[in-house]
Amino acid sequence: MKKIFYLFLFLICFGCGDNTPVNNCFPGVQMNSIIDLSLPEFSGLLVAGGDSKNTIQGRNVFIFRTGTSSYRAFDRQCPERNCNSLMTFNGVEIICPCDDIKYNYLADGAPKSGEGCNALMYFVTQINSSQLRISR
Repeated sequence: MKKIFYLFLFLICFGCGDNTPVNNCFPGVQMNSIIDLSLPEFSGLLVAGGDSKNTIQGRNVFIFRTGTSSYRAFDRQCPERNCNSLMTFNGVEIICPCDDIKYNYLADGAPKSGEGCNALMYFVTQINSSQLRISR
């Protein structure tokens, strides 16, 4: 019985887990797409500080390049889902035009007020010099 208990304890401590950030304002939103930077619609991502606004798998996504090989991507839908206008990006701020709530992209899309849901952030993984994976 003692061995079963220790085995059970071991499985609980080292079991598999999901490391996807929880965002209750966007239940069920998933993404797994590879984008080709050689396509004209993604040409803005070829330079540091560049960006691209595109529809990927039915979602309006804003992708921007933060350095020589790092990228960030956010969904353009307002987290509170209280309007049909898309969020705008200004420096380090993401702004929902319906309620003027500001989100900080450096803090993974957290609202600057500290209240409410985060903007929906996607993971961006560089596959090679001309391809990125956008996932959630």
